[in-house]
Amino acid sequence: MITAHKKNRHTKKISAENKQDIALKSLDKSRTITSISEDHNCSRTTVYKQKSKIISAANEAFKDEEKEPTFLFNFPVKKSTICIIVLALFLICKSSYRDIKLFLKFVFDYDISLGNIFNILDDASGAAESINNSYDISKITDVASDEMFHRNKPVLNVVDIKSRFCILSTKEKSRDADTWGIRLLELQDEGFNPNVSIIDQAKGLRNAYEYVLPDTQLRFDHFHMIMKLKDCARFLNNRVKSIETEEVKLFIKLQNSKDEAAIDNLEKEFETKEQYHQQYKRIATQFKTLSQWLQHDVLQLPGLSVEDREELYDFIVEQMQVLAEEHPHRIKEVVASLINQKDALLSVIHELAAKLEMLTKKHNVNIKILWDICYLFRCSSDSINYNLKVIEIEKLIGDKYDLIEDDIREILEGTHRCSSMIENYNSRIRPYLSEMKSFSQIRLNLIRFYLNHKPFLRAANSDNKGKTPAEILTGKTLRNWIELLGFQSFKRNTI
Repeated sequence: MITAHKKNRHTKKISAENKQDIALKSLDKSRTITSISEDHNCSRTTVYKQKSKIISAANEAFKDEEKEPTFLFNFPVKKSTICIIVLALFLICKSSYRDIKLFLKFVFDYDISLGNIFNILDDASGAAESINNSYDISKITDVASDEMFHRNKPVLNVVDIKSRFCILSTKEKSRDADTWGIRLLELQDEGFNPNVSIIDQAKGLRNAYEYVLPDTQLRFDHFHMIMKLKDCARFLNNRVKSIETEEVKLFIKLQNSKDEAAIDNLEKEFETKEQYHQQYKRIATQFKTLSQWLQHDVLQLPGLSVEDREELYDFIVEQMQVLAEEHPHRIKEVVASLINQKDALLSVIHELAAKLEMLTKKHNVNIKILWDICYLFRCSSDSINYNLKVIEIEKLIGDKYDLIEDDIREILEGTHRCSSMIENYNSRIRPYLSEMKSFSQIRLNLIRFYLNHKPFLRAANSDNKGKTPAEILTGKTLRNWIELLGFQSFKRNTI
């Protein structure tokens, strides 16, 4: 009977109406295939078959809509479009003229000559120079100035520290005081008169500032000295590793040797190498420690008082001199630089001390307390040491602590000690200045315009993220660089 029932259920003809009902119920996730088959007295295979039919029908119904092309842009390719593409490839992708020519040929089937590309970039460079010169630079207070080189010829750069706006980028034949002086005089005619300029030890740059802008305070940057310390420490550490490798090779050779006379010589050589290794390791470790003290305890703004820093500076130099007597290579050069540049390196600390001295009169507190609060900026506000020290200071000065801390924070943020911004600009412009290519001042003006109007994708100050240096400088929202050059940028369809 059971066999007959199954046979009848499989062979029973199901009406079209029931098939439709089965198909619709099969889409109901709360129903199982088994329960549907039992309700309609049919097999599970029949249910799956109806479910497949209704899904296929639905896919077929929406197939035409899927084939409908969705356009993100209406993209009429006009001559102005070609100009935009040429500029974007040159400035964003840093493409060569020939790469731009190939891109247009393969992507748009458009032939363009190298001369036409040159003319497009030249026309844009003229407009870019006018825009570069239209900004008010009279309110800029802190700048960084430096030189970079292309084919052994200097490129002179000046950058506003606050906004990263490049004020000057010019290709020159020399970097002497006269050349720098002429450029600074031209900037002075536009209102350029900063309070502070961070520079390196270049004599031409320093002499030009002292002659043209005598009221501008020259602050010698810490960046190059810190890099010199790190390079020397890295050299010593690599030398220690090399000696270790030599020592291992010598040990293996000693283990494999069977000649008694050779073994005696190898043992003596190994012992000498071991002593040399320990000596070099000690020198490398001590130099690294002294370098870190100098970088983090002397040159970093939040920290000890001027007197303590000067004493620690002298101690560090004295100990490095001892190391230089054991190993003069590299360390001797660093010591000479530290001795000659002491006043220049500590000038910013004296500037910080003068600003803190003014706060003593404003808040009527002892200078030592201000230095203690300044030191706390080295600590995380969530740390136990920070909070314990704050409680201790608050017992001495009361409710004034928060006001004083805010004033010191403002002073630290406004006191710059490194030429990081100019080094950052040099790194951004360098990819355009390949040693295999020549470039003109006109093209340099176009590159400077683009970098001044390129939004920051990330920034330490969250307020600057997504803004361009020009927008930070002016405090206004500007059109994108394509539209500033007179072209119409494309807008994506929102539907």
